[in-house]
Amino acid sequence: MNFGKQFAEDTEAYIKDGIIMDTFPDFYIEKIRPMKGLEAEKEISLSINDIQVKGFIDAWDVQNNRVIDFKTSGKPWTIDTLKTSLQMKVYSLAMFVNGDQIPECQINWLGTRRMKNGLIFTGESFELNYTFEMDELLKAIVLIEQTCKEISKTYTSFLHSYN
Repeated sequence: MNFGKQFAEDTEAYIKDGIIMDTFPDFYIEKIRPMKGLEAEKEISLSINDIQVKGFIDAWDVQNNRVIDFKTSGKPWTIDTLKTSLQMKVYSLAMFVNGDQIPECQINWLGTRRMKNGLIFTGESFELNYTFEMDELLKAIVLIEQTCKEISKTYTSFLHSYN
């Protein structure tokens, strides 16, 4: 079983339909209960100077203008991890472009530990919340543009090396 994929599917099943799968962590049910009925796996699409960015937000809370993402790992996320997350900046930017305010971003972190037979949940979990400033989102746009240019340049060079 792919641990992360299974957790994502279980979370989506609960948010969309209130279904609690056998593999869903019991300790997390009360924390996720308020998310039932939110839009799960919200598709986003963003165009940045002819660069198409597409993705899926784990959960979109339209009423509270909040992007919610679930993370499982052995190392806890910090507020600094959230503040520097390009993924969360892209989600925030996409929802801002389609709305009128920069949304709050929330990371729901669940701790995991590697065992002989795979990963297990530790029972640790917490939420981190942050709303990006406009200058942080503009810097993310610049980073995306620069990265795409570097990839394009490298790929073009690679193609020319075979001619």
